[in-house]
Amino acid sequence: MFDHIRTVRRGRRLNTIVSSESALPEPASDAPKSADAYPIGIVFDVVFDAFTARLTTLPDGQIRFEIAKGPYAKTETVKIAASRIRTGVFAVSWVEASGATVVHVEDFEHCIVHSYATLPDGSFLRMQGPIHLISRGKVR
Repeated sequence: MFDHIRTVRRGRRLNTIVSSESALPEPASDAPKSADAYPIGIVFDVVFDAFTARLTTLPDGQIRFEIAKGPYAKTETVKIAASRIRTGVFAVSWVEASGATVVHVEDFEHCIVHSYATLPDGSFLRMQGPIHLISRGKVR
């Protein structure tokens, strides 16, 4: 595991998680980048510009997301559909209790999530952010 993601911006190293507008972070050596099936039991943070989400993959096709601060703050466990795009890259989708729909492309090889969400009011969010792996879980 690692405590931070390193990147280079404007010629100098930053020891922090980068924003979705900057260069991709270095892949984590312990990320489930070699998984052929969606990993169970991993915990990872995704840092978007508007908020940070902590995601925990659970058995029985579920994921728990926690957004601690900001206008989207909440915690919920949802049923997911996950499809392998290629080794270490998965399309993951779910519907929240509020009616919001979310689709992620989770790329564990390059440590980035591309997220697309339709909110109950009809607004559409397009976001991307680096993955910060907290716990490795079970890689299948």
